[in-house]
Amino acid sequence: MTAFLLVPLLTVAAAVLGFALDSPWLLPLLTAAPGYAALVMTLRRATRGRAVLMMLWWAGWLALSMILLTLSRPDRAESVIFHGAAYRDEMFRWLTTGEGRESSPALFLPQHIVHASVFSALALLTGSALAVLMGAVLMNYMSFYVGALIAECAGSPAQAAATFLAWNPWSMVRVASFIVLGVVLAEPLLARLGILRKGSPPPGSRTGWILAAAGGLLLDIVLKTLLAPSWPSLLRECFSPASASIVPLIGI
Repeated sequence: MTAFLLVPLLTVAAAVLGFALDSPWLLPLLTAAPGYAALVMTLRRATRGRAVLMMLWWAGWLALSMILLTLSRPDRAESVIFHGAAYRDEMFRWLTTGEGRESSPALFLPQHIVHASVFSALALLTGSALAVLMGAVLMNYMSFYVGALIAECAGSPAQAAATFLAWNPWSMVRVASFIVLGVVLAEPLLARLGILRKGSPPPGSRTGWILAAAGGLLLDIVLKTLLAPSWPSLLRECFSPASASIVPLIGI
């Protein structure tokens, strides 16, 4: 219960401090710290399933913090969130034109494979310390885009849709899958270092969790392939004719 209450407080505080320091390098370090501490403590004291839930709890609060900070301090958010502006421009171009990486498996599949491979390797080699840091970087710039889209849609007919659809379903599935991988693949090194109690969580039960994460990554690809081509039509009303004529000129 203590961790359940501390994770939101520490995550929000870390995000606010990162914004105050205005450092693109410190922000992901600060925001990853509560998540990694929660991961290690929960794995040590509880079950693997509870650790996964705790990391989902952390990710949700991190996303909410970044969205609200982007809405309240957009200029600072653009300067402090690594890759935020570039990702926003890429996604806005996709929403206004229907063209881009999101709608093309030939373009997004290589990126997905690279991200999943790097994340998994970092989880195994560092007990998920660097994997959680990578996750914080990804979550921060994806949430920046969501906040920017909600701001762009303010007052438009699509404002309500943007609030609920900016975080598209395939991305949420991918985040959950990465979290499962991060928890399970952290265990071998943490166990060797003596951080985890012997036999807890049982090493033999990892296979099912890894298969579930792999299934989630496959579902992410399927959902993205099926839904992404029509997704821009749900949010295109957010953009005025003027912005629609400018954004497509921005390269991916």
